[in-house]
Amino acid sequence: MGLMGSAPPTAGADSGRLFAAGVTYICCGAWPLAYDCFVRCANGDAPTRYNLALCCFHVGWYEESYRLLAEAERLLDDKLGKGSCPGVPSMSRRQPPEAFRHWDAASELPRCPLLPETPRDDALTLILRLRAEAAFRLGRCEEVRTIAARLGLRYEHLENLLKTIDR
Repeated sequence: MGLMGSAPPTAGADSGRLFAAGVTYICCGAWPLAYDCFVRCANGDAPTRYNLALCCFHVGWYEESYRLLAEAERLLDDKLGKGSCPGVPSMSRRQPPEAFRHWDAASELPRCPLLPETPRDDALTLILRLRAEAAFRLGRCEEVRTIAARLGLRYEHLENLLKTIDR
């Protein structure tokens, strides 16, 4: 078994176990093992696409990561609807304490998995932050600017990418 696709996709309860195993592997930074689990779990949802993209990103397969992130965003919107402000995370929900907001804004690119239970706004933020980073690695500067603006220019790592682009 492994990355060569020797094991067939799995459905049902085994699919859920493979997804959970993939999440565990992401948390350990075991990108090839995580990728294999998500491919084999055969889920066609936004969390699976995002998690596959995260694996691809961390091994340097930026084009595939970018493609999967675009698909994850589309699937997220198809499933849950775009909400009151398409493409922009809602600020109407209860805000976390200032210390958490500051930490989030100052933190590097998240390496956390996306879970099916993740609230839509948080899922969209994870997708967009990784998509901006993948776009940067691919030289798609306008896409980085667009995503940073969609996220309200509130993440330092995106501001640093924009500074690099503008040099």
